[in-house]
Amino acid sequence: MVVALHAVVVLAVVLLAARPARRAATLIRQPPVIGEITLGLVVVPVLTTAAGPGLVETVLPSGTTGHLHTIGLAGLALYLTGVGHSARPRRGEVSPRSYGWLPAGSLLPGLIAGALVSVWVVWRDAAEERGTAPTAALVLLLAAAFAVTAVPVLARILTDRGIADPTEGRLSLLVAVSIDALTWLLLNSALAAAAGSGRQVVRAAAVIAVGTTVAVALRRLLGREAVGRLCARWPAAAAATLGAGAIAAALATERAGLTAIFGAVLAGLAVPRDGEQGPRTEAVRSVERCGLLLVPAFFVTVGFRTATDGPDGFSWVTLAVVVLLAMAAKLGGGYAGARAARLPTRTALRFGVLMNTRGLTEIAVLQAGLSAGILSSGLFLVMLLMALVTTAATGPLLSFADHRFPATGAPATFRVRGAVP
Repeated sequence: MVVALHAVVVLAVVLLAARPARRAATLIRQPPVIGEITLGLVVVPVLTTAAGPGLVETVLPSGTTGHLHTIGLAGLALYLTGVGHSARPRRGEVSPRSYGWLPAGSLLPGLIAGALVSVWVVWRDAAEERGTAPTAALVLLLAAAFAVTAVPVLARILTDRGIADPTEGRLSLLVAVSIDALTWLLLNSALAAAAGSGRQVVRAAAVIAVGTTVAVALRRLLGREAVGRLCARWPAAAAATLGAGAIAAALATERAGLTAIFGAVLAGLAVPRDGEQGPRTEAVRSVERCGLLLVPAFFVTVGFRTATDGPDGFSWVTLAVVVLLAMAAKLGGGYAGARAARLPTRTALRFGVLMNTRGLTEIAVLQAGLSAGILSSGLFLVMLLMALVTTAATGPLLSFADHRFPATGAPATFRVRGAVP
């Protein structure tokens, strides 16, 4: 009871502190979510430096941060349910035959870049960069880390900048979800190679197959007229049922060895569209609004955990190689894939910029690799800095794309929207 009350108090403080952090990020033309992540990454080192680790343990005991993370994860699941519901491309935007170029362009160059960096690290044979796991595990982990696009951070950027509805917004999120599922398969393969067991890979593949099948079946069930009438008659109950189902799906996929993101987005995709004012859409919007209130706790608590683990030591040369390859793979590959899918130049450029957002999903992959001994603390720090740099570059690069290729009838410059409260 005391721990739960402590968690509620800390949650209130976190949500209050997140507001000025978002505003500070907006002032320097960064996505507001960058302020939330930075808040979590900075608070623990500042407290530790100012008053020692004892203060951190008093203010943020392990039980409290665990409760906060669970609350944040529930908020993320609710938020991504709404995002997943609106992520489907509209008819005529991209032909089914051309659509395959989008994930191919965003995934394959990243896999190649990760393989190249693993070759670089093995060739250098630097003790501070290699972990203790076999080389195969290192190759798979770095391939996953370079290919990933962070769905939670990308979704917040789309919302904060008001581009969730345009073509590049919907397509980037849809492609990011599919890439994340494959990324988690690669991560499980890397962990299996490190541990010498292949069960994790089989289980992750089964979760993807079963989850997709269940989502398709639910979509057909929820599309019936009787369900629509029930949603219209009891909107609050419909929203509560959808929210509970989304959280359950997120927790189920996470405990099965995949990612909570996959289950939450599948829950949103399982709800049929019924127009802007339809009862199903209204239920999804209610769930998304509730999640948006709590999701800052997820970003901040993940920052807490990363700052507490505190990797140290890295190679500046490797950092330069990693950042250059990461930017080239996602920006160039995403743009090339979008152009191959016959999207306009402006849309293709913005799509590539959005796919370059790595954020917290990247950090989760890296933390798993560090815990399994695949990454050393030095290489972990290099990859962590790459994730922050590529994510922070999203805002300025989007502004550049808007200035270089303004939309028809729109001004050349783009003003970042304030954070959604």
